[in-house]
Amino acid sequence: MSYPINLDIEGKICVVLGGGHVALRKIKGLLNVKGKVIVNAPEVCEEIQRLVEGGYIEWRRQAYSSGCLPKGLIFIAATNDSEINQLAAKEASTKHMLVNIVNADCKLPSLNTFNVPSIIRRNNLLLTISTEGLSPALSRCIRQHLETQFNDDFARWLERLSAIREEVKILISDAETREKFWREVMSSENFSLAQNGEIDKAEVNIRNALGSYRSKSQDSTY
Repeated sequence: MSYPINLDIEGKICVVLGGGHVALRKIKGLLNVKGKVIVNAPEVCEEIQRLVEGGYIEWRRQAYSSGCLPKGLIFIAATNDSEINQLAAKEASTKHMLVNIVNADCKLPSLNTFNVPSIIRRNNLLLTISTEGLSPALSRCIRQHLETQFNDDFARWLERLSAIREEVKILISDAETREKFWREVMSSENFSLAQNGEIDKAEVNIRNALGSYRSKSQDSTY
């Protein structure tokens, strides 16, 4: 069983071994969260080449050999040669890097220290799905199902909630009362409204509830 964690890699060196389309998919994921990507491969696909030419990533044009890997936070082995992947992963481990071997057989001993889950990202809303490597196809299926439920409206809803949260901190000073307030307003009704794009109505409901809490608080002071 793995321990779930969200990792901040902005500006951190992330090394990807391989230059094909699998490597490209991993590179895009790293760039999306502002990782500093170094690709190690003798050849790369056209889209990786464009990323190199655009200055988005660094390309070290060489096949893997012992000692060639730069030290970084993350290492991803994404070649189609399992032996090379294993050798490179062993080296990365000695450099205390977090290691992921793409498509590693979960039934065999592995040098993996992390796996990349299926993700749904809506700006600051991040949902992840993992089957612990047992069935990537099922992870993909679940992700596709959830994508229809969590659309771009949820990104806007999260922004609204963040703003309201700051107001609640000011208007409800007691932490226990704040927790009770949020349990009540994060109801299935407001969730459904947000899911259907009716975030204005959901916000009105929450602000009405906040007004009631504020009134009760004022009454209790007299």
